Amino acid sequence: MAEVEVPLVLTSIKTKMVTETVPEEDLAPQADAKLDRESFEKTKSLAQQGHTKSQFKLGMHYIHIEDFGQGMRWLERSSAMGDMQALFQLANMNYDGVGTLPNLTKGVEMLKEVVSNTDPNFQYLIPHAQYNLGMSAFMGYGMKQTDQIAEHYWLLAGKEGDPDGSIAAQSQLGMFYTRRDTKDTKKAFYWHYFAAENGSLESKGALGVMYYRGVGTSPDKELAFKNLCEGSEQGSLFAQGNLVVYYYESRLFTRAAHCAWSVAQTESLEDAAEKSGCLLEFIRRGVALGCFYYARCLHTGKGVQKNETEAQKYFSKAVSICSETAAELNQKLKNDEL
Repeated sequence: MAEVEVPLVLTSIKTKMVTETVPEEDLAPQADAKLDRESFEKTKSLAQQGHTKSQFKLGMHYIHIEDFGQGMRWLERSSAMGDMQALFQLANMNYDGVGTLPNLTKGVEMLKEVVSNTDPNFQYLIPHAQYNLGMSAFMGYGMKQTDQIAEHYWLLAGKEGDPDGSIAAQSQLGMFYTRRDTKDTKKAFYWHYFAAENGSLESKGALGVMYYRGVGTSPDKELAFKNLCEGSEQGSLFAQGNLVVYYYESRLFTRAAHCAWSVAQTESLEDAAEKSGCLLEFIRRGVALGCFYYARCLHTGKGVQKNETEAQKYFSKAVSICSETAAELNQKLKNDEL
């Protein structure tokens, strides 16, 4: 399995809204859930009386039904009363232009306010805001582009691998340290290890690759197989694509061909990314690996009946999905490494 740099693809700071545990006396089991009629009326009544949590829940109800104007108005009222959860949501909405014109600078300032809050009830929001600020710094959106500040915020958000930190930041650091300009394979392994332990599918697949090739750690095929299998079972196409490579290089061609065929049948990469929560670039690489290796099996008759026409079809699909991965594998073919 060739050591392949995993690109750091950051397109938006928007993250899934994190909600606090709602006390029993509150009306909705989840603050971001759509309210039924009875709960809506009770929540609206309390919100109109100035109940901060009800204002937040009412705002999130309106956002859920895509009445963003009403949603923002109630979130703003809740935020004005000191609800950092509402402020965090407003920051993301301003940044991404949801229900309002995009205002990157305002979004960043709101995130900084969340980070600086000292209310013990809202400390859990800080790592998520720090992660978003790191994204802003890396992309240069709403603040000056700087890798150093991005790294700073992600390190704070990652909390040394603690499960209470931002898992997204932990995984992002694993990718950050595989980039040519910031490469440190030991740090990459460290962060992918903790992110994977804490539930990151991207890092689970990356960790399997790193164990297999001994990148940032000693080679360990057993742990490589374990992580690639776990990632595959949890829906990571990146892990599945690399599991194909593992089988193929272990000369388990029937397994390789079967797994590769399954990965190669993926049609909508965007739907797969949304369903799994994985970065699209990881999806592309995983599916391209599946297509290329299935084509190779078809071309050579290893693990499947030889079929040159189908082989060309899947070679072409690999190129169309991720030309960089296909080019790397073509070079391996030329070098008699595949």
